[in-house]
Parts: sequence; structure tokens; C-alpha cells
Amino acid sequence: MMGYNNKIGRVNLRDGKIEYEGIREGILKKFVGGKGLGYYFIYKEVPPGTKPLSSANKIIFAPGAFSGLIPGSSKVAVIALSPESGLINDSYAGDRFGPMLKKAGFDMLIIEGKSDKPVYIVVEKDKIKIEDASELWGKGVYETSDVLWDKYPDAAIAVIGPAGENLVRFANIMFDKERSAGRGGLGAVMGSKNLKAIVVRGAQPSINIADKKELDKMKEMYYEEYAKSERLKDIREYGTTNGLISSSFSGMSPSYNFQKPYIPRELAMKLSGEEIKKYEVEPEEYIHGKSCPVKCARYVKVNYKGKELFVKPEYESIAMLGACTGVFDFPAVAYFIHLTNDLGMDSIAAGEIIGWFFEMVEKGLINKYEMGFEISGFGDVSAEEKLLRMMSEREGIGAILAEGVKRASEILGRGAEFAVQVKGLESPAWDPRGRRTYALSYATADIGASHLRGWPHPHSLPNDGPAKELVPSLIESRDKDALFDSLGVCKFLPYKLEDLKKFYKAITGENADTLDILGKRIETIARIYNVLGSLNPPEEDTIPPRWWEKEKEGPAKDNAAFINYEDFLEARRYFYKLRGWHEEYGVPMTNTLEDLDLREFLEDAHRAIVVVKERVR
Repeated sequence: MMGYNNKIGRVNLRDGKIEYEGIREGILKKFVGGKGLGYYFIYKEVPPGTKPLSSANKIIFAPGAFSGLIPGSSKVAVIALSPESGLINDSYAGDRFGPMLKKAGFDMLIIEGKSDKPVYIVVEKDKIKIEDASELWGKGVYETSDVLWDKYPDAAIAVIGPAGENLVRFANIMFDKERSAGRGGLGAVMGSKNLKAIVVRGAQPSINIADKKELDKMKEMYYEEYAKSERLKDIREYGTTNGLISSSFSGMSPSYNFQKPYIPRELAMKLSGEEIKKYEVEPEEYIHGKSCPVKCARYVKVNYKGKELFVKPEYESIAMLGACTGVFDFPAVAYFIHLTNDLGMDSIAAGEIIGWFFEMVEKGLINKYEMGFEISGFGDVSAEEKLLRMMSEREGIGAILAEGVKRASEILGRGAEFAVQVKGLESPAWDPRGRRTYALSYATADIGASHLRGWPHPHSLPNDGPAKELVPSLIESRDKDALFDSLGVCKFLPYKLEDLKKFYKAITGENADTLDILGKRIETIARIYNVLGSLNPPEEDTIPPRWWEKEKEGPAKDNAAFINYEDFLEARRYFYKLRGWHEEYGVPMTNTLEDLDLREFLEDAHRAIVVVKERVR
């Protein structure tokens, strides 16, 4: 099929076997690339209920179908079962890895089995090999990347840190030092396979394009339009670093473990745009993605504890490692971001866990003996650094915290009522009480609390009507997100569906109507798969207790996540209905699969209904 390499690289780490396979055209047309392809192959090859840290789990690296081909299309999807939720999980990284993997001749890597020693994978010139990583094991992300770049100049590199090696459930995968596939603990999946890194160098001719002249014309037009867009001016100027001003002003910040979603502007400014710009640099060694007209990445150099640190701060990391833990000193927060990246941990999860732990301390729910050292609570910079290191090494109390906030609260037997998570995945840095029904997105998302699973409109207060009214916009937004994730396109770019369909036609020469229902297809098979595994709908399609507490001040004062519990239930039932799922059980209906041309999944859908009915008896 035009626009693809039509090639999968399959690496079995148990026996070292490497295979090269084609991809059936019918699969490409239905699931397109990136997230879609990854979900399909996990569904087909990893039995539901597989333990995420077992050798039976597989991890897939799938560039988007457009990766490297249109403006703002550098994303690679990483898909596996999550050690946090046990559910199918996808996470994304931008910059060079996705386009480089396509240029190396592959539409997807499937990695299976477990090596008996530390290894890394090299993808180069249409071939794959496995190399010994014993000397890299135990090293941080930054040192490992430098060692590999010395050996493989100009390569794109995916690396895990000590947290991944030690199977910390929220370990991430770092790409070229500063980009990450952060959510869901996929770095621990690599660690469970003794896989330290993947090195990719693309050297293949360009992919065959159906209408290259039309594609080049469109690329130039959209690049010029978005590079000058007033709509994108703020993100181009500040990246995401202005986020805390926006979230706190709206009553949506995660400050003090989501206890204070509204904070004064002067406090938010300590971790926002203009303050961060004081440290900003544009180093020679860094080049914005050549295909990106927005160029949102901001890099800073910060002196902290006598060390000069080079960091790429983003809102989620700033807010979770800063505001959520009560630390409002940017150099300290930049250091925490640098440290978390080097250790290879999801900054969102790490921040929520430490914020939760600080709240435990302040409420007197944990004693000094259990902590192992003195902690004062929110704002304790020294304790935050120590806890980050202890979690990555599974040392002392860090061994419990390394299990994630849900499991940690269960192990300790306290604090569950303010552990801010959904389905085991810690909340991102947006408190939904400031925008009613955002919580419905968190509750129903296949991976748990994610800010990348569709946000209902409107985005401004007041939105105090029934949550049910915004369900159609949530579904529309979620389907668009799944489409972007399958194409490898950044969500900051305001492409419309019709724009992407024109690109698809120019690249593949095929009918682009498949894009209309791609998002619904993906979420439908994910739902069936997760239910056959460990998901218990509708019980687990819910929100944490904290979001039922009303905000105490600010523009969202007296707001909870929903008007009341019945408002939530009605919205959830309506979401199920519009998705084509059983309104009470939340499982896809037979006619939905037929409408989506997913008949091969019909038998599994029937089994899923039976499973849920038995669980709710």
C-alpha cells in the first residue's frame, strides 16, 4: 500500500530471533498506523489478562501513518499492557524517533519475550540486531544516551533509566534525552524484558507517495499557515510553560494534591511563562522538529546546587512536580524534572504520588518510622528529591510508592480517599472541577485519567448544565485524538478532519472515509479487550473521591466534578449509548461491531457481555 513500508520488525528477546513481516492491506486500511495498528496487534497477540511485567506482554513502537510526512507529524506510539492499570496503554513521543523508524524501513516494531541479560536493539538500514547492554545497565538516561550517541552518531534513541530497570510501575521511556512516552509505566515493560534501549538510524529512500506533487503543495500551504497563525502565537512563544496561570485561574490546577485547584496569580507566576523565560536558551545542539511549524519546545539552563542543568520543561511536569507537591521555586522544580527524566519516571505520576504522600504526612496518617526520615509535608524540597531517588531504587518507603498511588494507598491501608487516580493511572495536572464533565473523559478513558482522551466543550465557565449535554462533544474530541494518535500528528496543530483526509488521499491514493470511524473502531476493540482482561465496567468508569469535594474558592467555587451523582450516572449512560455500548454494562453491542466492519471481534464482544454480567451479580 502506498505511503507505507509495509513492513514489521519482530524481535524475540528470549531466543534472539528477528523476523521481518508484511502487513495485510486490509489491516492498514482499517487501523491506519500508530495507535490503531498498535492496539490491533496487542489485541491479537497478547491474551487479555496477561500480567504486564511478564514475558508474555509485548511492547510495540508504531510511528503514525503520517510520521515525518506532513507538518507537525513526528509522533511515535508506544503500546503495551500497563503495569499500573493492567489495561492496554498507549503513550507518545515526538521529535526524531518516529520519522527515523519509518526511514529505516519499518511501520512498526514488535518486541516480545525476555532476554536473559541486558540488551539494546539497533535498527539500521532496513535491518535489526541485538547488542549487549550490560555496561549500560544501572546508568541514567542522560549518560546512556551519550554513550550510545558516541557509538551511533545522529541516531534516534529510546532509553529507560534505573526506574525502568527496577520495575517501578510508572517508569517511562525517554527519547533523545528530553522527549518521553511517559504514561502507564511502559519503561517498566522494557525493563521487565531486560531491554535498555532502542537505537534507530534511518537510511532508506523516501516512502512511495501516491501524489507527491499534491502532497508537497499541501505541506507548504499548511506549514506557512500554521507558522504565522495568531491562534498558535502563545504556544509558539511559551510552549506549555504558561499552563499553571491558565489552570489556576480556572480552578483546575493540581496544587497541594488537588486540594487547592485555584491559587493566586502571583503564586502561579512563579512556575509560569515569563519567570521560566528568564532561564530560556536556544542551544546550538538543539533543532526544533523540521516538520513542525509551531516549535513549542522550550529549553532552559538552570543552576541548582552548584550544577548547571539543561532541561525541557512542560506544563504537566512543572505543575505535578511543583504545584502538586507545594514547591513554587522554579530552579528546584527544573531540577526535579531533570532528575525524574534521568531516573526514567513519569513526572505526572511521580508528582501525584509525592503530593499524596505529603498530604498523608500533614494529616498525621503516616509516622516517622514508616517514612524512614523526617518529612515536613508540602514544599519540602529535600524530601521530594529523596523520595524521587528512593522510588527509582525501590528503597525503603520508596518501594511502596514505586507501586503507584492506587496500590500504595492499598498497601498502607489509608489515604485512598485523596489518591487522585482513575483505573490506577494518576491524574494529569488538570482538576476537572473547574470544567464540569472533563471528569467524564477521565472516567471513561480506556487507560484511566488522561488529558489526551478528548475534552468536552465549552472550555470556559460557566458550564453548569447537565453533564449529559456535553457528551457528544466529548466523543467527537476523543475520536479526533485517536485519529491524530494513529496518524502521528501533534494535537497542537488545528487540522480539521477534511484536511487530514486530503493528506491521506495524496499519500496513499486510497479512499479516506476510513478516517471517519477510526477513533470509534479503536475504542471499541480496546473496550472488549480490557473487559476480557481485568476491567470492571461500569464500576471502574468512575472518578476519585477528591473530585466530589466542592472547590472552596476561585471562579469554580462550589463546583464539584458533576452536579450530583445522578448527573454523573446519566452522563455515563448517555456516553455508553452514543458509543454503541450497552447502557448499563458499558460493553460494545453486536450492531456496533457490524456497523464498524469489525465482525472478527463479534465472538469476543459476546463473551465480554457475559463476563460483565457475571461480575455485577
